[in-house]
Amino acid sequence: MAYKSQTALVTGANSGLGFEAAAQLADAGYGRIILACRTIEKAEGAKKELMARVGADPFETLAVDVSSIESSQAASEELLKRGQPIHALLLNAGMVSGDQMNKSKEGLELSFASSIIGHHILTLRLLEAGLLPNGARVVLSGSEAARNDLPAMMEMELYDFATAAPQEFGVDLHDAMLTFAKGAKPENFHGMRYYATTKAFSSWWSAAMARKYGNRISVFTVSPGSTLSTNAGRHMKGFKKFMFTKIMPVIGSLVGMNQDISKGAKRYIDVLNGASGEYHNGGTYTSKPKKLVGPLQKITYPHLLDEQRQEAAWKVLGELTGVGNRTAAV
Repeated sequence: MAYKSQTALVTGANSGLGFEAAAQLADAGYGRIILACRTIEKAEGAKKELMARVGADPFETLAVDVSSIESSQAASEELLKRGQPIHALLLNAGMVSGDQMNKSKEGLELSFASSIIGHHILTLRLLEAGLLPNGARVVLSGSEAARNDLPAMMEMELYDFATAAPQEFGVDLHDAMLTFAKGAKPENFHGMRYYATTKAFSSWWSAAMARKYGNRISVFTVSPGSTLSTNAGRHMKGFKKFMFTKIMPVIGSLVGMNQDISKGAKRYIDVLNGASGEYHNGGTYTSKPKKLVGPLQKITYPHLLDEQRQEAAWKVLGELTGVGNRTAAV
């Protein structure tokens, strides 16, 4: 098999899209698949279930809470100690905040931290150590919401600094991004808007990564589309959680707002395993504009292609994590 000698790593592999993607990677023939989950117990549980499903055991486990800088650094050290190259890196973990702001151990807004902080650390540490070999492919989970064209009823409008001159979190782009990441203006918190804007960070990050390291690896942001049967809404409460987890998965499938989780995971795998040139390095891939499901296409919305925003996001991530820049700002 083409991937028998290759290793893949999947974050958030114990449930939802991550679990399904790990199964599809095994079906594709990857010889080694690292299940990276918040606890080793979750990872071992996923391994047992995946072995039963695919009838083989290419799986290894890794404990990492990607919302935590400390945990992500420790997991990076563990991977460096193992010393095995990773050819396909699927950065899937993430969550949607509830109605109240939650913060990570280091004081960062939780949906932002879980979607990108640990993923930035893992990728850069592996790259710097040579464990992402030339030709490795990295997929970071994106969202249709990053386009900023979803119906108003979904309450996923991006914060102003993502598309226009910043005001809501400060008038300087860098400071606005930093204030957003730290949740330093809780009066502006709206869980769905935070999630959507975080996914714009994902697009900016992949573009910046490709510009800096595109001669060595390929990096993409890929939306799995609307797959409402995942565990992403676990922090929601009340009627909103009921609608998000019970009603919309049923109704959404009838009106083009939801798809089976296997199709969402396949989007990741298609890009991870895509032929050279099939997908543009640094690109963001989602459904068509104003759609939530359907064929992938490269998105060319100006706010996602804005190099100033891409570089500002990169700088902020480096300052927050101490990886990519020298000092940490947390």
